Amino acid sequence: MIFGSYIYYHYLHDGIDDKGWGCAYRTIQTLISWFNELHYYKKVEVPSLQDIQTILVKIGDKPASFVGSSEWIGAMEVSFILKKILGIESKILHISDGPCIKQHL
Repeated sequence: MIFGSYIYYHYLHDGIDDKGWGCAYRTIQTLISWFNELHYYKKVEVPSLQDIQTILVKIGDKPASFVGSSEWIGAMEVSFILKKILGIESKILHISDGPCIKQHL
């Protein structure tokens, strides 16, 4: 759950056809826009899809051929980008669907 203002980035948001592969990229953009709305947190430019790919290449996570591709990224890459751009450490929790999840919500 998220509280507060943010910009919802979605498929085709900036005219790029990212249907079928852009969900994690758009998640990064939406999360960064939320942090930008916090007045006590630093404000940064929301990266483009190509910016995200370029960062992943620069940190050594992806090969140079990744830039300009329509390859998927996942939770690990989202955490790498949040660390690089915002300095935020992430923790990825793997949870299966079930009653225990509902207890924590």
